Amino acid sequence: MKKNILLFILMLFLCGVVFLMQGIHISSFKTPYFSLENLYFKLEKKFILRLESLHINTSRQTDSSTEELETFFQNANYIKIFFKELIFDKISYENNMFTLTYFGDKFTLDSDYVTLIATFDGAKTKVDELLLKDFDFRFNGDINIDVSKQNFDLNGSISSFDINANISARLNKRILDFEISDARAASIDDFMDSLAKNIDLDEEIKKWIHVYIKAKNYEIYSFKGSIDIKSKKINRLDGLAHASDASLFLSPSLKGVLFKSIDIKLANDNLNFTLNEPSFGGKSLEGSKVAITNITGGNSHIIVDLSSNEISLDDAKPILTNYDIDLGLLGSSAPTITTLRLDISLKPFDIRADGNFAFSTKSPLRIGEASFYSTILDLDLNGTVLNFKKANLSSDFLDIDFVGELDLSSDKGTLDTHIKRLDLEGNLLNIKNIKSTAKLDLAKDFELSIADFDFVGNFSGKKRLSINNLSKVIKYSPLLSELNATAGSFKLDGDDFTNFGGAFELFFNFGLKDQNQNPYNHDIFTFLVAKEGFNLTSRSGNILAKNSKTGKLEVFVNNIIIPINQQAASKESKTNITYIGKNSSLSLSDFNRTLNFKAFRADFGEGLDFTGDYGNGKLNVVLKPNHLKINGTNLPDTSINDFLGGKFISHGSFDIKLEGRDFKDFTATINAKDTYFLGLKAQQNLLAFLDSIPSLIIFKVNDFTKKGFEAKTAQAQLKRQGDLLQIDALAIKGSNADIYGTGGINTDNKDIKMQLELHLLKTASSVIANIPIINHILLGENQAASTLIEVSGTYDDPKYTSTVAVDILSTPFNIIKNTLSLPANLFK
Repeated sequence: MKKNILLFILMLFLCGVVFLMQGIHISSFKTPYFSLENLYFKLEKKFILRLESLHINTSRQTDSSTEELETFFQNANYIKIFFKELIFDKISYENNMFTLTYFGDKFTLDSDYVTLIATFDGAKTKVDELLLKDFDFRFNGDINIDVSKQNFDLNGSISSFDINANISARLNKRILDFEISDARAASIDDFMDSLAKNIDLDEEIKKWIHVYIKAKNYEIYSFKGSIDIKSKKINRLDGLAHASDASLFLSPSLKGVLFKSIDIKLANDNLNFTLNEPSFGGKSLEGSKVAITNITGGNSHIIVDLSSNEISLDDAKPILTNYDIDLGLLGSSAPTITTLRLDISLKPFDIRADGNFAFSTKSPLRIGEASFYSTILDLDLNGTVLNFKKANLSSDFLDIDFVGELDLSSDKGTLDTHIKRLDLEGNLLNIKNIKSTAKLDLAKDFELSIADFDFVGNFSGKKRLSINNLSKVIKYSPLLSELNATAGSFKLDGDDFTNFGGAFELFFNFGLKDQNQNPYNHDIFTFLVAKEGFNLTSRSGNILAKNSKTGKLEVFVNNIIIPINQQAASKESKTNITYIGKNSSLSLSDFNRTLNFKAFRADFGEGLDFTGDYGNGKLNVVLKPNHLKINGTNLPDTSINDFLGGKFISHGSFDIKLEGRDFKDFTATINAKDTYFLGLKAQQNLLAFLDSIPSLIIFKVNDFTKKGFEAKTAQAQLKRQGDLLQIDALAIKGSNADIYGTGGINTDNKDIKMQLELHLLKTASSVIANIPIINHILLGENQAASTLIEVSGTYDDPKYTSTVAVDILSTPFNIIKNTLSLPANLFK
C-alpha cells in the first residue's frame, strides 16, 4: 500500500515536471486574496516566470526607498539562483505598485520609491542606475553589491532636491555608512522635508534647520554618518557647512535676525550655528549663536544665545513675549549690554530664558505709560525670575534705588527701595533718604504696595492709588503738615496719570472754625486733575480749590474762621497757595481778636500778602520775615471794634498806616473822622474826674454825651519798641472841645503815663472872648480855654490829676504847641 502511494506521488511529481518543462499558462485567476492575468511559468534548469498583472489585496510593508533596497538585497541572491528569467509587468498593492525584470543577468526595478538597473557579475552586482524617489536621490557612479553578504560599496556623485555633491557609502548588512562632500544648494527645504520624514527627525528641529534659519546659498563641506536602515537609528552624524545671506526668524510676527553668513557644525549629535556679523533691526548682535543639542536623541534642546551692546529692552521684549515670557510693564529704548539665552526643550515642550540687561548711563525707562529715566540698571533674568541686582528710577520729582526679585510664574515680587528723593507737585510729598520695602503683584494689573506708607497702587489699565492711613505719610507731606493734618485716607482713579480723579477724607487741626465757632477739623474732598488744571471740592462746601493760570493753588473758603499769627504768617511758606475768602473771618491769635470780612484774599509764598474787603473799605497786610506793613482805608467802626474785642466806637471811618519789623517794632499813623468813642474806662474816669472838681465844670462840654465823646476827626502817631508803646502825638477834635496828648503805655505791666490837654473850643471860648482884657487873661493869644491833665495808673484803670488855678490863669501849655508843631506830613 505504501509503495502504491509513493508511486502515485512520484507520478504526480513527474507529471508536474513535464508540465513545467512544457510551460504553464493561466490567462486569469482570482481569489479573495489576490488576482492575476496572463501568468506563464516554465522550468528550464532555472525557472522562467512571466506575469502581466498581479494585484494583492493588502498593503505593502515597505514605505521608503531604503526599505525597498533592503528587500532587494535580501532577495537578489535567490532571484539569481532560481530564475533564468523573471518579468513582472505590473504588481500592485493597495498602497504601492512596481515592475520588475530579470533577464540575462540584467535586473531592473521601478517602484514608487526606487528605480534600479543592475547587472549581476559573479558574486557581485554592478548598479548602472539608482534613483531613490523619496529623497529625489539620483546616483551616478559605481556601486558594487555583494548579494551574498548583503552589502555594497558606492562611489560617485549624487543630486537630490537641487543639491549636487560627491558621495561615498558602504552598506554592511543593515548599517549604512556614508559621506557627502562638496555639496552646493540654493535651498535645502525639500531635502530637509524628505530627510525628516525618513529618519523621524523632530518637526521643530527640522524647522530650526531650514525654516527659522534661512539662507540663499549653502555649501556642505562634509556630511557623514552611520545609520541602521532597519531601525532608522542614527548612530553618528558629523558635518561642516557654510551659508551666506542668512537670517533667523524666531517667529513669523518678528523681524528677522540678519547675518552676513553662517557656519554650521554637526558633531556629537549637536548642531551648532555660528552667526557672522548678525544684526537685529540694524543693531549689532555680535557674539550671538544658535545650537541644537541631541539632534537625534530623546532630549533635544534648541539653544539661542543673543548678545549685544546695542539692542534695548524694547527690542528684547517682543522676542521674550513670543515665548510667553513677559517683562511686565518695564521698557526702555536705551541701548543695553544684553546677554539672552533661550533654552527650548522639545519633548516635553518647555522654554527657559536666562539673561542680563544692563546700562550705567542716564537712560530713559518706562513703567507702563509713565516715563522716567534711570542712572543704572543691572537686571538678571533667571528662568521665571527677574532679579534687579541694581536699579534706579528717576524723574524731575523722583530718585529711587532698588534691588529685589519678581517671580514671573506667580507675577509677584519684593523690592528693597532707597527713596533718595520723592517730591510731588504742590508739596504733597517730600520724602528724602528713606529705605522701605515694596511688594509687586503683576496679576493685579501691576499692583505696587508699600506697607510703611499704607500705599497701594495699580499702574496698568485703570490707574488706582490708595493710602488707607494718611497718618503714615503726613510727616513726609509739607502740605498736610502745614494743614496740621492728623489722619485720613486717599483714593485716586484714572485712565492715566494725566487725567484722573479721586477722593480723600482728612482730619486736621488747623484751628479752623465755622461761623458758629464750632471746630472745623474734618471733611471729605473730591478732586479732578487734567492737563488744564486741578479742581477740589469739599462735601461741606466750605472749601474749594483749583490751579490758577499761573500754576498757583487757589483755595476758596466760605463761612470759615481762619486763625493766623505773625510768626506763622511771616515765615516763608513751603506751599504756593492763595486763600480767597467769602463771608469769612480771620482769627488773630496774637491779639485774641477776630476780624470779619465780606471777602478777602491771602497769598502765602515768601510770607503773607493779605487784602480784606469791608465793602467801601479795604485793609492790606504784608507780613514777611522782619517786615510788617499795614494799609487800611475807609475802615468801618466794626473793623476797629472786632480788633479791640468790644463795642468801643460807633460810626465813622478810619485810615491806618503801619510799618516796621513786626508788631513789637513799628511806627503807625491812625486817622478817624465822624465817630464816637464809647464807654471806655479812660473816658468814664475822665468824666468822673471833671465832675469831682468844680473849677473844671467849664470843660464838661456837650461833646461828652451818652453816645460817647464825639470826634469830628482824630489823629494819632504811634511807635512801639518792645513792650513800650509810645504815643508821639494824639489829636481828637470834637464839636466843642479838642483833646491833645502825648505819652506812653507799657504793654507788659499796663502802666500808662500821658499828658492830655483838654481844650475848650467854641461854646465857652466864644463867650469869654467878648469880654475885653479877661479874654486875653483867660484865653491867651489863641483865644481858647484849656487845662492840662496828667494820666497815670494803668490803661485798665487810669488816674487823672490837674493844677486848676494855674491852668485857668496861664496860657495853654506847650502840649498844644508841640502837637500842632509836629511835621505836617505826620498824619498824611
